[in-house]
Amino acid sequence: MRSARVKPTRKAGPADGSNLVEIIDETLRDGPQSLWAGRVSTETLVSIAPTVAQAGFAQMVVGSGALFEAAVKYLHEDPWERLRLIRAATPGGTLRFLIRGRNLMGWRRLSNDVIDVFLECLRRAGIDWIMVFDGLNDMRNIEHHFPTAQKLGMKVAGIVCFSESPVHTDEYFVARTQDLLDVGVDAVLLYDASGVMTPERTRTLVPALRRVIGDRADFELTAHCATGLGAECLTEGLRLGVRRIFTAGRPLSYADSIPATLDMVAHATALGLDARLDLDRVREVDDYFAWIAQAQGKRVPRPVVYDAADYRRYVSHQIPGGMMSNMVRQLIDLGLQHRFPEILEEAAQVRREIGYPVMVTPLSQLVGVQATLNVVEGERYRTIPQELRMYARGYYGRPAAPIEPNVLDRILQAGDTAIDPSANFAEPYLDRFRVEEGPFPSDEELLLAVFNSRETLEEFQRERRPADGVPALRTPLRALLAELGSRRTVRSMSLRTPAATLSYAEAADVLASVDACPEGYRYQMQLGPLELTIEKKAEDHDHAH
Repeated sequence: MRSARVKPTRKAGPADGSNLVEIIDETLRDGPQSLWAGRVSTETLVSIAPTVAQAGFAQMVVGSGALFEAAVKYLHEDPWERLRLIRAATPGGTLRFLIRGRNLMGWRRLSNDVIDVFLECLRRAGIDWIMVFDGLNDMRNIEHHFPTAQKLGMKVAGIVCFSESPVHTDEYFVARTQDLLDVGVDAVLLYDASGVMTPERTRTLVPALRRVIGDRADFELTAHCATGLGAECLTEGLRLGVRRIFTAGRPLSYADSIPATLDMVAHATALGLDARLDLDRVREVDDYFAWIAQAQGKRVPRPVVYDAADYRRYVSHQIPGGMMSNMVRQLIDLGLQHRFPEILEEAAQVRREIGYPVMVTPLSQLVGVQATLNVVEGERYRTIPQELRMYARGYYGRPAAPIEPNVLDRILQAGDTAIDPSANFAEPYLDRFRVEEGPFPSDEELLLAVFNSRETLEEFQRERRPADGVPALRTPLRALLAELGSRRTVRSMSLRTPAATLSYAEAADVLASVDACPEGYRYQMQLGPLELTIEKKAEDHDHAH
């Protein structure tokens, strides 16, 4: 798919008479999760959090199960400490957290007492809103979360997970929205995690959902950009009267993430709407993460342009981009990367046969693993993972469509019976866990033990990197000098500047120039009043011959 920006639509009056648009920021959550696998340190996020808050966003999404997992397993940072520091850095800001249904973290489904303690810990950490999704849109899996959070003083957004298939009709989504309204959510969020919604579908679905919601709850919309349509769908939603959308800073937007804030503000303005954001602060956030990307070698994607043929291929399987990259790496290790196109075609067939699950964790993994086995083994459904067997028995909930009977016969074994996913939700778990694995100094530490294996937790405790209070945001010049000083290829540097000021965007440009320069030479750079001399040593120069 080619790359370009979506052009703002022509100016038109809002459908509901209100011209104020609330924008919820996802720079600290969806962006890092979708583009950088959550590998962003607490210091990086907390340092810029005050600037994000000062930009005037209606809310900031600051955490999720995936970011918790990345913090513990890969960064060896306490995710609870991260939330508390963001809260301390953003007094008066409204903070939101994304919850993955009954799993919270990983694949294991958890009982009500775990959900209760988790919500209590979120509230203590300063979370004001939660938004909750279930990959099958099965209300039985998440109906406990909403009243529990509301009793703790939090507001709740129920997520309707969008997907494209013959059974995911407007009527289907209206019914799922009604389920959420019946449990008293404060907002309904239509969430296109796969980026397969089109502007045409937006024009029928959004009005249908707004009609059933009425004034019973707020309506929210977010759309990912994997097929290049996210910004167009949000813009169409605004034209149809949606007044709460989600965006991210430019370096953390588009591709597998969501549209950029400045671009959506431009689209809203073209429609005669007012986002009431401090755009200078938004640009500061963009510049900061451009710097982080350059300094840490992280990808900044270009927007994808919609292509009809690419869209048809992608929508057939809807495997998320991050999962596809993992599959390719695994196939390369096995010397089977040439069979990847076959696997994608097989994934489309498996998804259809097992009831068109929404392709989010853990359901996307069920489809991808089974498709890979079917292709590699040369016989469809010869090997059935236990997780798919549990799915077929109803463990994860009710699929949008019945599993095809001939496939169900291949999946199930003799004696397999249907499972009510909610049957054991009320069974206590934590008291026994405390006795067997405790004691624990806090509920937060207890939950980290529940969510992670003993090996993961031992490594986390051994390598733990505690945060030292709320970090101050370094000036761009200091950040540049510190980064250059840490580069092993830089032999020496000197700076001459009469109190020069530097933006993070300029610091990123300087660092990019330094990185691009061949080794073994001395370079002089000038940016306004700033003069920088860099000497780069030749590779292995000290050990040559």
